Amino acid sequence: MLKEVIINSKKVELSNIKKISKKELLKSQSTTLGDALSRVPGIQNSYFGPNSGAVVIRSLSGNRVRILSNGIPMNDLSGISPNLNVITDLDNVLGIDIHINDGNVLFGGRAIGGAINLKDNTIPKEKAPKTLSGFLKTEGSSNLGYKQSFNFNGNIGKHWVWQAGGMNRYNDNIRIPGNTKAPIAYDPKIDDLTSSMAQVNVEKQIVRNLTLYPYISQFVLEKMNDPQWELSEADLYTFEEKSFINGEYVSNPKNSLYIAGQPADTPLSTTLIKSITDYAPVKRGVMPNSHAKNYVLNFGTSYVGEKINFGIGIRRSYGFYGIPGFALQKLSGHTHTHSDGYTHVIEGESVYLPINTRSENNSLIMESEYKPQIGAIEAIRLNYTMQFSKDREFIGNYLANKFSTTRQNARLEIDQKPFSLLKGLWGADISNTNMDGSGGQRYLPNNKSHEYGIFTLQQFTLKFLKLNIGYRHDFIQRKAMLTEGYKPGRGLGGGKLSDRNFNLNQFNSGIHFNISKFAYLRGSYSHSERAPDVNELYAGNNHFAIMLEENGDDRLNKETAKTTEIEIGFNYGGLKFSITYYQTILHDYLYLAHTGIARSGGFLVKEWRQADTKLNGWESELSYNKKVDKNLNIQLNSYFDLVKNINVSKDNMRDWAEGAYMPNMPTSRFGISGGINYKQSELNIVLDRYFEQRYLGKNINPEPPMPAYSLLSARLAHTTIFNNYKIEYFVAGTNLLNVEARPQNSFLKYLAPLPGINIAIGLTLSF
Repeated sequence: MLKEVIINSKKVELSNIKKISKKELLKSQSTTLGDALSRVPGIQNSYFGPNSGAVVIRSLSGNRVRILSNGIPMNDLSGISPNLNVITDLDNVLGIDIHINDGNVLFGGRAIGGAINLKDNTIPKEKAPKTLSGFLKTEGSSNLGYKQSFNFNGNIGKHWVWQAGGMNRYNDNIRIPGNTKAPIAYDPKIDDLTSSMAQVNVEKQIVRNLTLYPYISQFVLEKMNDPQWELSEADLYTFEEKSFINGEYVSNPKNSLYIAGQPADTPLSTTLIKSITDYAPVKRGVMPNSHAKNYVLNFGTSYVGEKINFGIGIRRSYGFYGIPGFALQKLSGHTHTHSDGYTHVIEGESVYLPINTRSENNSLIMESEYKPQIGAIEAIRLNYTMQFSKDREFIGNYLANKFSTTRQNARLEIDQKPFSLLKGLWGADISNTNMDGSGGQRYLPNNKSHEYGIFTLQQFTLKFLKLNIGYRHDFIQRKAMLTEGYKPGRGLGGGKLSDRNFNLNQFNSGIHFNISKFAYLRGSYSHSERAPDVNELYAGNNHFAIMLEENGDDRLNKETAKTTEIEIGFNYGGLKFSITYYQTILHDYLYLAHTGIARSGGFLVKEWRQADTKLNGWESELSYNKKVDKNLNIQLNSYFDLVKNINVSKDNMRDWAEGAYMPNMPTSRFGISGGINYKQSELNIVLDRYFEQRYLGKNINPEPPMPAYSLLSARLAHTTIFNNYKIEYFVAGTNLLNVEARPQNSFLKYLAPLPGINIAIGLTLSF
């Protein structure tokens, strides 16, 4: 089960950090970062198909959750487009730190919802255990393809160490227990907006009840054949006794079909559903376009000294994967020549083709640490990364949009030497991002962002009490450039693409009080501010990957969150329990709002807007660990969480479009798990239960709840030693009940469920 981080006692200890160890990551059998962390209370997976899963913390994700590697921001574009996944090699991650409600001071406004810090080992932090060590791992599965990974590390002389690692993963289209689309997709009662999200064409006929109309319009009778009026037979029937013709009222003839005395609630018309068809053909039991091919490579070397550590590394990631959705593409036309020599152009037809994504990221990494061991400074760390990324989005094989991003990040941290009851951290960071776009369906202009921040964290410690306080100031600049080939959007901002500057303040404070040797009470308050990101300010045109016309607004204000949190817990005799309540008031909460308009091709029109919202919820964990004897250990764990994202804006437009709660929010759930370690064998079983959502919003029309579901997974491993090699054999299964599971918070819940049953077998050779 997930445990709280244990931090070096010389550093500031933030009380609400959780840590996932390397061992827990390997057990998770996850293919995305969101899935790997989805059993932490308060965290769920965004699930934009099986190959894209962003972290959702207390219903916040994307631009509100900062993804980092060793404290440096990664090129995470999931807040711009959820199909742009952060490709991670979880086999080569040493662990993950999760900051909930306390990452704002360390990492800025993009951590307003939280921060995920991957402990990357591209640059080794300490000497290798021997001249050459590492592991080789391979696994194959019945439904999620194949994966191989490796890591080698070793020492060169007295102070130098090196390491190299990598991962390769492949899967074809994934099997599912039933239809890829939710039952509502084929329900005759489906509304127009839901049918667009479910990607179905509904052919309907509206039959008017002509017996309700007492009269036939004389005006329509006379003008029926006049093309300037564009009248039809449907306009003939009316409730009006007279028509106004040539400046005077004339009597309308009576309708011979009229039946008097019908009930007042008799409908004026009846809708007949003639057919419901998919945009593109789908096959039962198969999730369309769910293929994936990813790889990650990294290499680094470092000097490890008594006072000085420094190193350099490179990391490359690549992914080509599908999204289980389709977008409209006009095919190329061709020239046709007749036998008489006459030549003409035949235009290509418009067809729905699958959405694919190709992401490439190359990073140069430099890290250093100096421990002066004199004066008031304990240690100084200076880290730098330069990232070059290309993210391409395709409709079939046609390039629709391409982001070329160059990002530079530098971060300085200074640990102050503990003085009496006080210890602290000071720091500064800077980030510059240039993003250029191309493609026939661009939805963002070329843009630049500059971010500067300074911060401090201080901790006062007594025997039974810890007090934390932190402050950060950020200066953010956003700039968009109108270049040839890009057409600004039609949203509220009018496509002006104005430059914007933001001054942001972050503050947090916390208290951890030991009630007794076994029980504690923790409370915290944080104030966070976030600048709108480039898509929220400048997006325009069709964003085909999410099947919307997305429009930004360059007049948007900064977003402010004020969070209060309280937790109580105890730890006695291997039994641990904690329960947390939190409340966040978000002022000028940014959300992608419905307009009620749909364009050709099934694209709904949405605009970035702001309104106040409130989050509140509960999180709890209970675990028991018992070492029976030297050969046998037993672990039992459970958790539950609940979050509500409540509309408190008193905004009539939001009430109409989104309702009392934000739509597409995570549902409440609980989980239980157990593990047994006996000698060299280990068995783990996990059951998670996701409830039907009770706090539903609207997508203009009321949001339908997805059915509740349960996910069962298990892993059995055995380790042997052979000629100084450690070999672990394992078999693991996910969704063992093979249920149709559709997360309520998934944007693609009408299009794709979670993968069906998967059985994986593999081995890891360590040396």
